[in-house]
Amino acid sequence: MFASIPKLVSLFNSPNVFGHLRVGLENLVALSIIYSLIYSIIAIKILNKTKKLVNLYYSNVNHSDFNWLLKFLYATILIISIDISITIFEVLYGDINIAIGIIAFFVVFLIVYLAYHGISQTKVLLPKFLLEKEVTVKKDISKTDVISLNGNKTTYSTNEMQSLQQQLETLMQKQKWYLNAELSLKSLSEKLDISDKKLSYLLNQYMQISFYDYINHFRVEEVKEKIKNPSFSQYTLLAIALECGFNSKTSFNRTFHRFESVTPSSFRNQILKTE
Repeated sequence: MFASIPKLVSLFNSPNVFGHLRVGLENLVALSIIYSLIYSIIAIKILNKTKKLVNLYYSNVNHSDFNWLLKFLYATILIISIDISITIFEVLYGDINIAIGIIAFFVVFLIVYLAYHGISQTKVLLPKFLLEKEVTVKKDISKTDVISLNGNKTTYSTNEMQSLQQQLETLMQKQKWYLNAELSLKSLSEKLDISDKKLSYLLNQYMQISFYDYINHFRVEEVKEKIKNPSFSQYTLLAIALECGFNSKTSFNRTFHRFESVTPSSFRNQILKTE
């Protein structure tokens, strides 16, 4: 407002009517970009916390899906840091004629780099679960279910967890809820008619597995069954993956390789050779 508008007006007026006001003002205003640097640093801290939690609640968003966003934020910090460094140098020692060229070079390079790596991005860039307002459903916990209550940490009985695990695995096999690409910890807990906290405790504390790994284990097994099934021989691997609850090729390939130590195409080739 204070630097750009006077500069714009001066381009169409002669002599430079705002020249006496612009001495040193542009460089001072340019340093206001420091707030963007602080914002980006805070965003990285929040994103790292999100990466640790996302596997516990969502079946189709993995912590590695956030790597592109981290690269974007680090690139932003790099560009801002270069801009601030040049501005400080100009304030102390005078203008650098090639300053804009230097910044433009880094901006163009990073745009190309981020665009190349962003082509295969999943819905993380605008995830639906961040836009939806989930209604918190409070469920009563029976006193017989709880062994001890220390602060906010609840511990459930072993017998209850064993029974709940059997119920969960039986229903997962029969109902095949994992085929729903939008399945989340919240929606699964509602299907089981228990609180999401209890389901989280069952998976993470009792079964020692994240929600992401638990659901995608069923999906990978379903993919393997369909690959072996002759009626799916005309399907592409991506089509099979979408049938089994995966929502992107990148997520499918990465998850399948992590569980089976081979790529989906290699697994299919092995099946074809044995037939």
